[in-house]
Amino acid sequence: MIPTGTCVYLPALPADPPDAVEGALRLLRRENAGLLAVPHIPATRVASTAALERQLGAWQRASGDGVREVLIVRGDLNAHHGEVGATAGAPSRGLFGRSLDLLETGVLQRAGIHAVSLCGHPEGVGHLSAAGACEALVAKLQWAEAASVEARIVTQFCFSARATIAYAEQLRAAGVTAPLSVGVVGPCKAEIRTRMAERCGVTPPAGGESDHPDGALLNEHDWPSEYVRALAQWQRDGLAGASGHGVQALHLYPFGGLGSTLRWVEERLPGLMLPAQ
Repeated sequence: MIPTGTCVYLPALPADPPDAVEGALRLLRRENAGLLAVPHIPATRVASTAALERQLGAWQRASGDGVREVLIVRGDLNAHHGEVGATAGAPSRGLFGRSLDLLETGVLQRAGIHAVSLCGHPEGVGHLSAAGACEALVAKLQWAEAASVEARIVTQFCFSARATIAYAEQLRAAGVTAPLSVGVVGPCKAEIRTRMAERCGVTPPAGGESDHPDGALLNEHDWPSEYVRALAQWQRDGLAGASGHGVQALHLYPFGGLGSTLRWVEERLPGLMLPAQ
C-alpha cells in the first residue's frame, strides 16, 4: 500500500534499544527495498563524533549502503512531555548542544549522506517561540546550501490549520524555498490526538473552534480530512496569487495505526490532494 520511493522516517525514541533503527533498516531492506528509509538523529544525545560515525556505519551495513538522508532533531528531552528519562531542567549530556553543531562537523557527508530533513515547528519548541524556531531553521538551511547538501523541511504535527498556514507563510516570506512537508496526524480517536499533543508539546485539538482559513468550522469527526482540505484551499488560493507559496508533501504520523492511515491515504486523500508546486 506504500508506493515505491516513499520516505519512511525511523524515529529514535529515548527508551528504544540501541540497535532499534538497525533492525528497522534490515527489515525494510528485506521486505521492501523500494522504500526510502530516513533515520532520525537526535543531536543532543550523540556522545561523540566517533560514536556517530560508528552508528552511521552500522546503519549503512544494515541497509546495504542505502541510507542517503537523515532527519536531524535537537533531541531535547525537556522539549517534550512524557518522555522516558526526561528531567526538568536537565542539561544535555551529549557533545552537541544544537543540531547545527552536528551538521557542521561534516560527519554526515563522510558517511554517504546526501540530504537532510530539518524539523519545522509551527508552534515553536521547548524554550523557542515559533519565530525563534524559524530563525534556527534558516541557519541550518544556510548551512545546507553552503555545504551543497539537499535539505527539506519536515514539520512537527499541528492540529491548527491556521497555525500551519501562518508558519508556511512565514517561511516563504523569509525567502525559504526548501521543499516543505507538513506533519499530519492520521485518523485516530480524539483522546489519542490529545494525549500525543500533550506528550509532544503541541497545542491540543481545538474541539470545534473555528480554525479554517475562511472561518468555517473543522469537522471533529472527519479528522484529518477537514484539516487537509483547509490546507488545500489555502494552497489553491495562495498559488493563484503568489509564487513561492505552498506545501510539497504530507508527513504522516500514524498514531491510530499504520493500516488505518494507509487506508485513509488510499480512499480519502486523492480527493483532497494538495496541488504540487
